Amino acid sequence: MRQQVVAGPLNEQEWCLLVGSAAASTKLRQLLPAFQRALTQSGAQVNAIRIKVQIPGR
Repeated sequence: MRQQVVAGPLNEQEWCLLVGSAAASTKLRQLLPAFQRALTQSGAQVNAIRIKVQIPGR
């Protein structure tokens, strides 16, 4: 799944992740609570994570 996710911009404590498919987006949404908890524990000040599907070639 790592190949499907690209880090996007970080704006005012909101991080945007760009994914290459709807399936990857769905799986990532399931993992968001654990992912956000890990970020908080490591000291990152990210209050929200937004996921955008970005189809290559469009």
